[in-house]
Amino acid sequence: MSKTGYWFRIALVNFFVAGLAGLTLRFAFVVELPWPNFMNGMHAHSHVAMLGWLYLAIYALFIELFLPEAAKHSKKYTRLFWASEITIIGIFVTMITMGYHVSSIVFLSGHVILSYVFLGFFLKDIRNTKGAEVSKRFARTALWFMAASTLALWAMGPLMALSMAGSALYYASVQFFLHFQFNGWFIFAALAIFFRVLGQQGMSLEKKSLDQFYYLLVISCILTYVLAVTWSTPIPLLFWINSLGVILQTAALFVFARMIIGAYPSAQKLLSPAGRRLFGIAMISFALKIFMQAVVVVPYFATISYTIRNFVIGFIHLILLGMLTHMVLGAAVNTGIINSDSKRAKAGFLFLLIGFLLTEILLFLQGTMFWAAVGFIPYYYELLFGASILLPLAVFLILISGKKHDLAS
Repeated sequence: MSKTGYWFRIALVNFFVAGLAGLTLRFAFVVELPWPNFMNGMHAHSHVAMLGWLYLAIYALFIELFLPEAAKHSKKYTRLFWASEITIIGIFVTMITMGYHVSSIVFLSGHVILSYVFLGFFLKDIRNTKGAEVSKRFARTALWFMAASTLALWAMGPLMALSMAGSALYYASVQFFLHFQFNGWFIFAALAIFFRVLGQQGMSLEKKSLDQFYYLLVISCILTYVLAVTWSTPIPLLFWINSLGVILQTAALFVFARMIIGAYPSAQKLLSPAGRRLFGIAMISFALKIFMQAVVVVPYFATISYTIRNFVIGFIHLILLGMLTHMVLGAAVNTGIINSDSKRAKAGFLFLLIGFLLTEILLFLQGTMFWAAVGFIPYYYELLFGASILLPLAVFLILISGKKHDLAS
C-alpha cells in the first residue's frame, strides 16, 4: 500500500473512534451512563472528527494529488503525519478525561504548530507542481484559512486569564475558529481535491466560471462570519453584512451548478460509478448548506438557527458528514485508495448515507418541533441512537474494504 493510502486509513481509524464516541454520547440519553463528564466526551468527539479524520484525510490527499514525486516521498511529511497523529491521540485522551485542561491545551497547541509546519512545507513544494492552477489556488486558500482560524485559539488563553471565558468576545473567538475551519479550510480543501481529481481524470471546467466561483466563495466566507456574533450584538448592520455574504454565496452556488451540469456527461465516462455517487452526495449537501444559510438572511430565522441546538448540530453534520466526508471518500475511490468494487465498501457507503440521512431528519424534525413548541418525537433519543449505529459501522466496513490498486510509490 502506498504511504498516502496508509495515512488515509489511519484517518479512517480516527473517524471510527470519533463515531464510537458520538454513538456513546447519544446512548447516554437512552440510559444513564457512569460518564465522567458529557461535555468532555463531546469535545473529544468533535476534535477527533475534525483533526483526526478530516485534517489527516485532507493531509494525505493533498500530498498524493498535488505534490511532485520527489516531494511526495520526502521523510518530512511522514514525520509530520505521525507527529500530528500523536497530538490527536493526546487530544482525545486528555479531552475525554479532563476536558479543556493544561494537558489538552498543550496537545492542541502542538497540533496547531504542526499545521503551520505543514502549510510551510506544502506551499513551498507545490510550486514545483505543473498545471492545475485552479485547484492549487483552492488548496493554498484553504491552508491560509486554516492558519487564520487558529488565531482565535491563541486568543482564548489571554481571554481565560482575564476571566472572560463565556463572554461575548470569547464566544466570538470560538465561532471565528469554527467558521473558518468549516467554511474556509475544510470546504476549500474539499473543493481543491474535487477539482484536482476531475483534472487528473481528463475533465476540464471553464476557467472564467472557476474564477468567478472562487472569488464569490472567498468573499462570502469572510462576510458570513458575522452571523456568529449577532447573538451578542444583534444590530441591523451585522444582519445586512451577513445577507450580502449569503447572496454572494448563493451566486457562487449557481456558477458552480452550471459548471457541474455542463461537465456531467464527461463525468459519467471518466469517473467511477461509486466516485460519481459520493461526489454527487457531497455536492447536494453543499447546495443544501448554502440554501440553509440563505434562509437565515431573514433575522427571525437567523435567531432560530443559532438558538436551537438541534439545528446547529444538524447543520454541522450536514457539512462534516454530508459534504466533506463524501467528498474526500469520493477522491479516495477515484485515486484507488478505497476499493469501491468491494461488497464491504459498497455496504459501508450505503450505511453512511442512510445513517447520515436518518440522523439529519431526526435532528431537524425535532428542532422544528422545539421551535413550534409541540414537544418531542416519540422515542426520539432511541431513534437517534439507532440511526447513529450505522455511522461507525459504515466507517468500519469502508476501513476493511481494502484498496483497489497501489498508488505510485
